[in-house]
Amino acid sequence: MEHPTVLVVDDDPDLLHLIGLRLTTAGYAVVAAASGEEALALFRARAPRAVVTDLRMEGMDGHALFERLHAEAPSIPVIILTAHGSIPEAVKATQRGVFGFLTKPFDGHELLERVAAAVALSPPLSSATPGAAVLGNACASAAMGELQRRAHRVAMADEPVLIVGPSGAGKEVLARALHDAGKRARKPFVALRCGELPGGRAGEDAQMAQAVVAVSGGTLFLDDIDRLLPGAQVRLLPLVRELGVFSALALPHENPNVRVIAATSQALDQAIRAGRFRADLFYALSRNSLTVPSLAERREDIPLLVAHFVAHFSGTAAAGPRGFSPESLALLQQADWHGNVRQLRNVVEQALSLTVTPQVPAALVRRLLHEESAREMAAFDEARRAFEHDYLVQLLKTTGGNVARAARVAQRNRTEFYKLLARHGLDPGSFKQPGT
Repeated sequence: MEHPTVLVVDDDPDLLHLIGLRLTTAGYAVVAAASGEEALALFRARAPRAVVTDLRMEGMDGHALFERLHAEAPSIPVIILTAHGSIPEAVKATQRGVFGFLTKPFDGHELLERVAAAVALSPPLSSATPGAAVLGNACASAAMGELQRRAHRVAMADEPVLIVGPSGAGKEVLARALHDAGKRARKPFVALRCGELPGGRAGEDAQMAQAVVAVSGGTLFLDDIDRLLPGAQVRLLPLVRELGVFSALALPHENPNVRVIAATSQALDQAIRAGRFRADLFYALSRNSLTVPSLAERREDIPLLVAHFVAHFSGTAAAGPRGFSPESLALLQQADWHGNVRQLRNVVEQALSLTVTPQVPAALVRRLLHEESAREMAAFDEARRAFEHDYLVQLLKTTGGNVARAARVAQRNRTEFYKLLARHGLDPGSFKQPGT
């Protein structure tokens, strides 16, 4: 049976012992800290499900500790105890996001009730938590711990979700984890990449409607939602608002009952200002928003990810290396990882296939990272050209080949815009609608 971990912080050793004893007797695993500074270190190391802290402490007080914890993990429940409490101070604290505020001498039963309510909102960070699959069923970083806590709550909400994060960070993996942990787990999960939809309203509508029918009762994952053309955005909005209609196309079911999870690696606020993305669709999707951090923001997780990938790839081979040398792991933790988890997985797979020694040597990792960097730069240039081409095509489709309007949306003068079109071999006349 799991004993939920609670971090208790107080510079009074007697009170710290008393609170710890009460919580331990109630079935909690207590981690005790005598200062705010010690509490921060223990929070990162032990990943508690709730924090109980005194307000008045030497050095970092309870309010300062809460601010630091809230910056790292906004969803962690924090209960503040103080002998100097007042109603205005309690109101101010709860408005800032403090979960609970108790005045000393506190009632033991009330403390246990508050802690129980806090723990109920804060899931254990384990392989069963939605989002755990993004990092190989384990996490060491505060960023991924926060993502798992929020994902746990979002999974059961059965509402639209917007997942934001860089390419290769694991947005689709997280979407699948949300589906598998939610009420629709036994229903279909269908992924649709908006940048790959066929051009023209008819083709776009047909493929979207086909996906809606296929996923009826399940989850529709729309990747690269920022690349969805404005017309399709209009017709998607009712479905996101759970009205059960995608477009004017007839559907076999009046109410397909679809949960929409969308993902983007681009800042949608910029797309909204440029007129490429509807603000109402953004607000409908982002009622529940999750951000997947880049691998560079969670380097503590790299050894865990490597171990996960080693176990995965070793299971498909008769024999091979058992892991990476300490020097190799150090190189992996120091790398840039612009391709995020996807790139790390690729490097681990290559290293395991090329190694003939019990452990992957640092020399091989160094060479693979150098080769990855060269490929990455070439791929980046190619991707930038492809994105620029697709963006221009979408812009010309949206404006019906009107160069003046397209240039205004792109915030370029007409001369510069014509040069861009020429560079990509695009003729605006071919995008004009009949009769215009």
